[in-house]
Amino acid sequence: MKIGFDITALSMPKTGIGQYQYNLLNSLFKLDKENKYCLYAFNLRDNNKYANINFDIKYANVNMHAYKIPQRLITAWWMMVRYPNLEQITEDCDIYQISEICQQPTKKKTIAFIHDLTTIFFPEYHLFKNKILYHHRFKNIKKYANAIFTNSEYTKNDIIEHLGIKADRIFVTPFGTHQRFKKINDENKIKEVLNKYKIVDPYICYLGTIEPRKNLNNLFEAFHQLKEQECIPHKLVLIGKEGWYYENIYKKINELHLNNDVIKTGFVPDEEIPHLLNGADVFVYPSFYEGFGLPVLEAMACGTPVVTSKTSSLPEIGGDAVKYINPKRPRDIAEKLFEFIKSKKEREIFSKLGLKRAQNFSWENCAK
Repeated sequence: MKIGFDITALSMPKTGIGQYQYNLLNSLFKLDKENKYCLYAFNLRDNNKYANINFDIKYANVNMHAYKIPQRLITAWWMMVRYPNLEQITEDCDIYQISEICQQPTKKKTIAFIHDLTTIFFPEYHLFKNKILYHHRFKNIKKYANAIFTNSEYTKNDIIEHLGIKADRIFVTPFGTHQRFKKINDENKIKEVLNKYKIVDPYICYLGTIEPRKNLNNLFEAFHQLKEQECIPHKLVLIGKEGWYYENIYKKINELHLNNDVIKTGFVPDEEIPHLLNGADVFVYPSFYEGFGLPVLEAMACGTPVVTSKTSSLPEIGGDAVKYINPKRPRDIAEKLFEFIKSKKEREIFSKLGLKRAQNFSWENCAK
């Protein structure tokens, strides 16, 4: 069988979609030596990036081709003119996994992946063009996709309720963690990475995009309370790129006079992120809504105690291995963080729970 897979998002490897595509395909290729995979992408600006994508080993049954067509142009063409079909510009595959863009239906079977419905639940956090794009995408998926993959039971239920898609078309394929996310015992290597970003322990760590949905303003309020009322010596380390409307988030740091206590790392190479997670006393992820919440799983895999929201899919990922908070209540965030900060025993207990919980998730299982 010939399987088509849109890898357009791999030009943005740091995004959740890019991480999903890379890790899924890497695991899938190891398992499947019989079928042929045709990887295609539509992106003019970052076309050269696809040539540098390196999976663990080279596979004879995998072909990759990046079409020199701007993604925005072909998306608009598909939305307005409903032409051309995928077979007319890619290989004639038996099945296609379509991506985040509004690809047109084919004569063959198609699989779509829906990561979350954030444009529906939190439209105020998205640009107008993205809301329009996803409106059309969801409409096309409902009408044409033969099957839909998603990453949690929570998101599956959202899809059923808010998109009106029947349950028998939806399959849950939870994410896993890359093998680099593990407990690191080399303290010198951890210190070396911390020194690079001018981080002096102890510290609280956040990993994710800097955007309103991640609820960083309430996290800053909680952190400010801990500094003022509990006099904690910790810094707050933010690992992640700047997303939509990040400016107001940074303004909050200034308003609370936390400039000297909040460290923004910006871009961090993949291989260094586990060291930053390992070095933290606590990992915090107070997001309002997640389709999965991969950073929570990555922190647990590193043995770092986790505080996260009791909302959306996050309890499905954390189980009984994390402490939960109401993301709308900064005081609750502060109290749960302080429970870890003041008790080494508590950190050790939840470190072991997290390591055990993380073993339930793997990209191999996702690929299977």
